[in-house]
Amino acid sequence: MLRCRSLLSTHEVGRLAVPADSGPVVVPVDYSIVEGGIVFRTAPGTTPAQADGHQVAFEADRIDEAFSEGWSVLVRGPATTVTDPDEVARLEEQAYSAPWAGGRRDLWLRIEPVAVTGRRITVA
Repeated sequence: MLRCRSLLSTHEVGRLAVPADSGPVVVPVDYSIVEGGIVFRTAPGTTPAQADGHQVAFEADRIDEAFSEGWSVLVRGPATTVTDPDEVARLEEQAYSAPWAGGRRDLWLRIEPVAVTGRRITVA
C-alpha cells in the first residue's frame, strides 16, 4: 500500500468514478496528495462536485505502450467538500496541481482513502 501511495504522488491526473442516478460516471480530475488524502478542485454543479457525501473510486495509472509496462492504483473511500477556510487556504498553498479544464474551480473535495490497491504491468 505504501508503494501505491508513492506512485499516486508522481501523477497529476486521475479518474474519478462518481455515483449518478443513471449509473456511475467516470471523469478525469487533476489532483494532489495532501496529508494522505486525494484532493482536487472543481466547480459547484459539475460531475466531480457530485462526489460530495458519497463513496467513490479514484484511479491513476501510467502505461508505457511501447514497452508494455506500467502501473495502476485504485483508491476507494468517502469524498467530502472541504469547507473549513483554514483548510482551503492550506490546500491552495500545498496542492501542486492546477485545474486544466478551464474556468473557475473554487470548490475543493477530499477523498479519504479506505482501500488502496494497485498492480504493476510488466512483460512476462
